[in-house]
Amino acid sequence: MFYISRETPAYYFTAVTHHRLPIFRKGEMKDVLCGAYQEACNRHGILMLAYVVMPDHTHLLTRSEQAMPDVLRLLNGVAARRIIQYLQENGFQNSLFKLRGEDKGRNHRHSVWQHHSDSFEIFGEETFRQKVEYIHQNPVRAGFAEDPFEDRFSSARLWAERGQSDEPLITQHRQIKWSAA
Repeated sequence: MFYISRETPAYYFTAVTHHRLPIFRKGEMKDVLCGAYQEACNRHGILMLAYVVMPDHTHLLTRSEQAMPDVLRLLNGVAARRIIQYLQENGFQNSLFKLRGEDKGRNHRHSVWQHHSDSFEIFGEETFRQKVEYIHQNPVRAGFAEDPFEDRFSSARLWAERGQSDEPLITQHRQIKWSAA
């Protein structure tokens, strides 16, 4: 258990796809992404606190003992590898072509994410709650859902204790200790 504080901040990330391609338009790709995030969290001790997957970007709230840039690199790195692997194994050559990037000596042929993701630390509960609300309302504002609980690829149902057996990504938001308001 932890408080959102200077000593134990949450990390807010917005990761945008390469050229804003709608990679996550379909449920299969959203499942691949959520599975990759779950894998990265489990393997690297990252707590996923809130999330939403949109067609061309994701918003995440996480907590980790690791530095914020390292958490972003781990999450996006595992996700990129799993997405590219899925596209290769399922013959999505056109999609892979669209993701081709410059090989800058790192042996990467494809780029899933834009560089310079929006990220910052959150030190207070009020800002944290605002970001959770922003994340959960994202599909509603974009016209993809009338209610945030309709979107399977958002943590809104988990936060409202309406989780289903098929949740694609489990959050650890219950590990947050809230100060008396």
